[in-house]
Amino acid sequence: MKLAESTIEEDEEVLDPATGKLYKIVKWPATKQTNTVPLLKELPDNTLKDFQFWMYYPISGQAVIVCDNAEYRFIDNRDLMSFGKNDINLLAKSQIQSDPQYEVCAKGWIGAVAQIMNFKLWSGQHTRVETQLFGPYVGRNIPSLPELQRKKERTSHEAEEEASVKQETPS
Repeated sequence: MKLAESTIEEDEEVLDPATGKLYKIVKWPATKQTNTVPLLKELPDNTLKDFQFWMYYPISGQAVIVCDNAEYRFIDNRDLMSFGKNDINLLAKSQIQSDPQYEVCAKGWIGAVAQIMNFKLWSGQHTRVETQLFGPYVGRNIPSLPELQRKKERTSHEAEEEASVKQETPS
């Protein structure tokens, strides 16, 4: 494998307090590979048929799903998209367990399940763009795509009406 060539420059403003010498900055050129975020492998639907409970584990910030024959641990709420439709419905119907002081964190996982159901992002249904719905939107009510399109149409019609009203009024 060929390594990228780096350049070394001395920072003219910052001195190393231990040695009194100028700091050196090592720079590498940008790579030509694109960064991809790996999603978990899709799990078959009804994976949670022996579901007992799920809980928020505050020490590691994980959601733990306990079944009779398995235990699933998720660090990122996007990983819930690896479950099928019936499993997501099961998680939505059951209450996540958590300590009272971590209830806000646990509700983030509940919000993720709600977003998966709202946008039908269960196993096999999601795309790269739709995975961006998580993060700042988790736990918030996002309008569906048709509603967003209707709002855009309304604002364009309102802008056209305002322009026509301005043309009709004499200046």
